[in-house]
Amino acid sequence: MTLVPTWSRPAGRAGGLTVLAVADSTERVGLSVAMLDRLSVPGTTVGLAVVRTGHTPSPARIRNETEGTRQAGLRVPVLSARQVRRLVRRRRPDAVVLNCSGPLVESLSWSMRSVIRRYRPVVVSALPALAVPAVEGEWLHRSRADLVVAHSHREVAEYTALGEKLGARGEVGLGSLPLGRREADQEARRDRVVYAAHPGVPDTERARQSVLLALAELAGNRPDLEVVVHLGRERNAGPELVVTWDALLAEGRVGEHAPLFRSGSLVDQLGRARGLVAVGSTAVLEALAHRVPALVLTDFGVGPAQGNAVFEDSGLFGTLADVRAARFRRPNRYWGERNHFHPPGQDDWVERLYDLHERGRRGELA
Repeated sequence: MTLVPTWSRPAGRAGGLTVLAVADSTERVGLSVAMLDRLSVPGTTVGLAVVRTGHTPSPARIRNETEGTRQAGLRVPVLSARQVRRLVRRRRPDAVVLNCSGPLVESLSWSMRSVIRRYRPVVVSALPALAVPAVEGEWLHRSRADLVVAHSHREVAEYTALGEKLGARGEVGLGSLPLGRREADQEARRDRVVYAAHPGVPDTERARQSVLLALAELAGNRPDLEVVVHLGRERNAGPELVVTWDALLAEGRVGEHAPLFRSGSLVDQLGRARGLVAVGSTAVLEALAHRVPALVLTDFGVGPAQGNAVFEDSGLFGTLADVRAARFRRPNRYWGERNHFHPPGQDDWVERLYDLHERGRRGELA
């Protein structure tokens, strides 16, 4: 088994920063790759490793996430947490980016801060994609990080305030999500409505039935539209929806007008999308980044459990009645600038990382 990543060494001055990123899921691999690309400047050496957990992506998925980036074609080892620690001891990177679940970040950051006497890397950790309202647990898991990367001005403000309340020493920096923003193709057919499934939401059989019945009604009333239920990359976002649909079929409550169930990349569904529907997830952000109008359902409540609290005041909220009428919305500009759609030039986490590194060299980090 290969235990060492291939390090990307851009041409430039010697003695630059060396950064290791560690991820534990497909989405966090994608985020880590995007962050390493921001750091891949002359004089900086970067590498990526995946820590083995119950959500470890397959080698094919890892290759897919690195395709088209500076990590493409490079060796990305899958390691245990202990092997990650050994890699850090051996390679001694200047900074370690821990893009993992909160408990794993807490465990690894503890050892990163005391892994070798007189060696102290800068510890960085990005928040989940949708991290508002600010949650104490997310901060506490990252209490030993020097830099917490948030993805919107709102997240920066809320986690900075919460960190001060908790007495956390880490800084909060701003870093855009890798949403792949694109201009809309004006000539593309817009004849598809996409429902983006999300694991466990909605959380009751009756609620899932109401969603599927609304989509079936839309498909029956609008034969000019293709209605798609997107189940995620590997059909893992909404398997319960498939079970519910089969039950509706068996009961004769739905007929020939049926939504299409699809898996794979959401981007593949957005090219022809007239609108995207979700209870709440990053799929809404991805649709908006591709200039696709969206609808965030409030029929099942609004809050962290539904994953839609971040969309309050966005202008995107609606109900299943809007689904049946194929009514979609675009967010208001102020909400967008505060929530994930700020100009990338406003990101400051890279500058903060270099500043922390310099402070570390002077022995000023705790």
